[in-house]
Amino acid sequence: MKAPPMKHDTEVHLERTRVRLARFGVDVKDDEKRGRCLVAAKDFKRGDLVLASMPYGLPVPMGDRCAGCFLQKEGDEAEKKIRCSGCDKVWFCSERCKDGAMAGGHAAECQPIKRYFADNAEDEVDGFIQFSALHRHCGMEYPELDGEPMDSDLPYLVPTTGDKADTVARWAQTRFPWRDFCGDWEAEQTAGARHVGLLPQSMTDETVKKEIVRSRMNDFFIQTWSGGDPTPMAGAAYPIGALLNHSCEPSCVCSYRLDVEGTHPTWIQEFRCAVDSLSAGEELTHAYVDASDWSNHRRAELLDRYGFVCACPRCPTDEYGETVNPPEPTPFPYSKSGMRPPLSESMTQAEQDVQMARFISCQEFTWAQIALEKDKRAFVTVKLAARLIAEAEHAEEVAEERTKATKAAGLLRGMNIDPDSHLTLGMREPFDPCPMTPMRIKATQMASNMAMFESDFEASLRLGDELIGLLEEGYGTRWHAKIANELLRLGGVAGDGMGDNEKAAEKFREAIEIGSVTTGPDSWVCERAKAALAAMKP
Repeated sequence: MKAPPMKHDTEVHLERTRVRLARFGVDVKDDEKRGRCLVAAKDFKRGDLVLASMPYGLPVPMGDRCAGCFLQKEGDEAEKKIRCSGCDKVWFCSERCKDGAMAGGHAAECQPIKRYFADNAEDEVDGFIQFSALHRHCGMEYPELDGEPMDSDLPYLVPTTGDKADTVARWAQTRFPWRDFCGDWEAEQTAGARHVGLLPQSMTDETVKKEIVRSRMNDFFIQTWSGGDPTPMAGAAYPIGALLNHSCEPSCVCSYRLDVEGTHPTWIQEFRCAVDSLSAGEELTHAYVDASDWSNHRRAELLDRYGFVCACPRCPTDEYGETVNPPEPTPFPYSKSGMRPPLSESMTQAEQDVQMARFISCQEFTWAQIALEKDKRAFVTVKLAARLIAEAEHAEEVAEERTKATKAAGLLRGMNIDPDSHLTLGMREPFDPCPMTPMRIKATQMASNMAMFESDFEASLRLGDELIGLLEEGYGTRWHAKIANELLRLGGVAGDGMGDNEKAAEKFREAIEIGSVTTGPDSWVCERAKAALAAMKP
């Protein structure tokens, strides 16, 4: 007969967690307003490794990737794929990856997934991701399956029953509408997962919804920077990392490192100090969203995705310290706010109106319409630039994208914004960054990239240098992975395109300096920059 699971003791569990964190010089703190968070227990300087942890269970691969290491394989390597003989829906690049995935959770879900796809043959990739995530974040934590793991068996904090109860209690206290975070598709998932045996029958629909919301708010995308924007490879639960709160002015940066030295390939989540120094007692934070975006975008996305309105130092407040222009809750959360309104035929006209109002409030020209109402020329310029940027993003030809992006960048570059325009909105301080900055970043980046594709390397480098300054303004710091990746590109433009090795070496060295902090000294951007510098030596 199976022994009943031990009753969870939150205080004992918390103390064990503190012991594990002590070796990093980090401690756990409970804050009335910010909840459970992490603070420095010693002094750190920029670039110091603050925290490193393994994922809880097996992460969920995104797209056509190895289900063990989550890397894509091409050429000869693609021919060596090992298909899972149980479900035939996932593949592995090696026996080592296969063993790791099986031990991590795929063995338990293999046959249920096969049964699911027998009835839903067309739902190949998305179905696997959604149902695997639902199983791994819900089913595997309940004793009906494999038993609840003992605290002493785990090297990091695990979201256990006690912690989940505390979370739900806080939701009740703050009247957080967590049920609104689950739509019809989650209900369909739950029914389908029960049908094929991915979820234990003892879990009520209400419990499943709580688990979905909790994992949605705390899980991460394992992603790597390899030029341009980051590439997401898998969804994963890193319970320690989830304890870091958000700030648009973060003290730490998050990166991922593939550890191949252990029994199985494992993606380690790492946080490094990204400010001049962190003193003992200061909170560890990182940015949940793109901090270079303007505040309406950031706040709306944070509300939709995580259920809170940001009040960090970079978000606008009035003379009393209260939030200025906070986003209204939408009946259709978990969307990339401000990108496009997710309208559907099933919505009523009133629901569509609410969604469109949110969409409009997240546009930069809305700020211009209010803050620059007395400067009609400036308002028209911002609106015209926004239209040109949208047209450039949808252009099919390189020349057309470059022309429109260059024109938009020129219009925005030539604008003079009234430094007191924020007062029109009742703000204590100006927007940080100015809403025009993310627009300039988009336009300048497209113009620089298209100039490079047209072999106009001088223009590409000139625009790239301007872009670096805009990114530093947008993020409020130079210590960001996007800046390191852009510097790597500009090094190639200067060296390979223009033959200016001195300028190229300058860019590569700066990319290594920033990349070592933001993505780790062994990351792709650092390795590429080091190789480029080595190739220059006579």
